[in-house]
Amino acid sequence: MIELQKAEKLYGRNRSQQLKNGRGFQDFTLVIPDGQVVGLLGENGAGKSTLLRAMAGLTNLTGGTVRFDGKPVGEIYQEFSYITSEGSYFPGMSPIEYAKFLTGFYPNFNKQRYAKLLEFFELDAKQQIGKMSTGQRAKVEVAAGMSKRAKYILMDEPFLGKDVFTRRDFLKLMAGSLHGEETILLASHHVEEIEPFIDRAVILHKGRLAADTVMDDLMEEGKTLMELLQKATGYDPEKYRRLFDGEE
Repeated sequence: MIELQKAEKLYGRNRSQQLKNGRGFQDFTLVIPDGQVVGLLGENGAGKSTLLRAMAGLTNLTGGTVRFDGKPVGEIYQEFSYITSEGSYFPGMSPIEYAKFLTGFYPNFNKQRYAKLLEFFELDAKQQIGKMSTGQRAKVEVAAGMSKRAKYILMDEPFLGKDVFTRRDFLKLMAGSLHGEETILLASHHVEEIEPFIDRAVILHKGRLAADTVMDDLMEEGKTLMELLQKATGYDPEKYRRLFDGEE
């Protein structure tokens, strides 16, 4: 179980302005039971990446706590996978060398799954990762992250640089390979594509929790995830029309 209690990450003295500028989050309380796939949504600058980085222990909180099964992330590192478009690989390594490196830190790393994912993504296992395209590097990161057999998986925009077909195939692969015990947080702007695969939607707006909805409840209400996102963030789909009202 993941527990965030009044978690906060803010910068500088003018904290309210920092939130408006998308540089943090505040008063974030959330409980995520084991086995849930949670979509983390919001506009650019809503605080999604900062939140995931704080949960992964890559940046220190300025308030509150984040716990995994009652422990800080540093104590459950072998059960943890953080997948980001920025990548955690070493550019000079090939995917094969990267796998050897990860095996030393993650005893449950599944080399067979990793090899299958590299093949599926049509990647050269012997090519230096740093010489690959942005999309190819992102695929290496996803393949490695999904092969750690981690209990907790945080994904920060894992689809960067991927075409629509690759994104859809990856989501199917992800859903088909889960054992029901993994807990996943997936931050993405591809709302319609992730909607069928998540159990719950958590929406951030200007660094604060704006909505938290179970997808089954949303469907019973006859609403879509995009409609929920628009309402939670105050998006006005007709705003552009009023810009030119009165012009001849």
